Amino acid sequence: MHLFKLSASFRLIGGCTKSAEAGKVAMSMGPWKLLAGLLLIILSSASCSKDSSEEYAEGGSTVAPAEEFTVISTIPEDNATKVSVNASFVISFSHELKTGSVNENNFSLTTNGSSVSVTVSLSKNIVVLLPASSLSEDTIYTASVLSEVQDTSGNILGQDNSWMFTTFSSSSGDSADNSTSSDDEPATDTTKPSFISITPADNSSSISLNTTISVIFSEAVSAETLSSSTFKLLDNMSNSISGSFSLNGSTVTFTPTDNLSHFQDYRVSLTSGIQDTAGNALSSASTTGFETLGGLVITSADSNGMVLLSGGRFQMGADNQSIVDGDNETDETPTHTVKLTGPFYISDHEVSSSEFKACVDSGSCNYTYSTSNAKKTYAVSGKENYPMNYVNWIEAVEYADWLTGTRSGTYRLCTEAEWEYAVRAGTTSKWSCGNDTCTTSIAWYDNTGEPQEVRTKSANQWGLFDMHGNVREWVSDNYSDVYYSEVTDGVVNPQGPVAPSSGTRHSQRGGYYGSKKTDIRSAFRHSSPQTTHSSTAGFRVCADP
Repeated sequence: MHLFKLSASFRLIGGCTKSAEAGKVAMSMGPWKLLAGLLLIILSSASCSKDSSEEYAEGGSTVAPAEEFTVISTIPEDNATKVSVNASFVISFSHELKTGSVNENNFSLTTNGSSVSVTVSLSKNIVVLLPASSLSEDTIYTASVLSEVQDTSGNILGQDNSWMFTTFSSSSGDSADNSTSSDDEPATDTTKPSFISITPADNSSSISLNTTISVIFSEAVSAETLSSSTFKLLDNMSNSISGSFSLNGSTVTFTPTDNLSHFQDYRVSLTSGIQDTAGNALSSASTTGFETLGGLVITSADSNGMVLLSGGRFQMGADNQSIVDGDNETDETPTHTVKLTGPFYISDHEVSSSEFKACVDSGSCNYTYSTSNAKKTYAVSGKENYPMNYVNWIEAVEYADWLTGTRSGTYRLCTEAEWEYAVRAGTTSKWSCGNDTCTTSIAWYDNTGEPQEVRTKSANQWGLFDMHGNVREWVSDNYSDVYYSEVTDGVVNPQGPVAPSSGTRHSQRGGYYGSKKTDIRSAFRHSSPQTTHSSTAGFRVCADP
């Protein structure tokens, strides 16, 4: 009989360390002794797992661990041979790295215990070690990363990492992955460079207008092969964007001559015309894209009151709170994504009676409507700065056409999408001011009695007055109460339905001086036949630069 004591010590996820005391077991020597020991370990492990989950879980449930912060790949790979002497060492991590932890203390390249001078560069989750000069032939190098490296959440790598590779030898008679040779000729580098990463990243958005384009390759590329035909920055019309190149080993930076345009799609095209210093062409062509920043006021109101807005992407239709409160109308749903490429101008005020009268006086606007209603504003002394009302859709279009002939730009009525984009000014609430108690500061409504002078209430965030209340505003779109259910989500520059749901109805937006508060919401829609004259209806203009 032999007496033995089994003690198993192990670490579990969550930091559980248990010592399983298997006890004293009397048994004779036999082949089942190992099986008995393993069984004891398994039972102890299960107990520790249970204890660990109870100790580290809250509310009786366990929390799945976050994705581990690790190195996921390197170029060259560990123990690679016949590596080009012009190669950089590229390390890809599972998370984006904290800039402050990427330095020459935490990243190094050595050979035979001696440091190799390198430049360490970072692009999100990719680090490049760029040697200051060509590496030596037929030499073993070691790239190292210390455990102190952190991701942007502050997680540390936790352990040191190192990789070895060997450069090719020009005296070798063997053919190689990246070299060719014969008995009489030195080996030459034939490894093609590859595209590693790009900033801005593919499909990224809200990129600043003064951005540069930074591309990391697997090795140094030749400056002589960088040109507008091999490294292309193209706008959404495939026009080439001019700029200059700078080269830092395997990193190429393109700086556009001028700022890019607001809310535009751009493509970066890398062709096989790009070569490394040995003349090897890029392994494969690559195209990526990004979108610049939108949803901005480009210029505030000019002398004519025109505000230049960038394009943008927004949710058109009833906001969530209106739906929850039951304030929305059926023609405001479904809410859908709209993209306006822009830029476009919009007037910061409703067209005033004096502005419209100038068109009539010039003979370009044929306004013959007459009314004795006390609410009219046209040609009434003291109401020169009141919004023009009793104007129909056709007369509003005539006025916009007249402005095109007297100012720069092409004037027109705003589309319904442009109007809602402008009234929201980046908000997603019922009103551009946000809450139920703010509307009196921005709008004339709720039985004010008649239109009021423009620009006397507060403007919205983009400097636009009277978007809520005062007078309803004609827009260019035909009106259909089911249009939102027919339009495609993500529609670009919508112009409204091809035909109105009935007659010659066009949309009106914004509510008027007598509207209840829910009817001056940003999403609220109204309509009238295009020949209708009403004290409640006016308009503002938009323009293309």
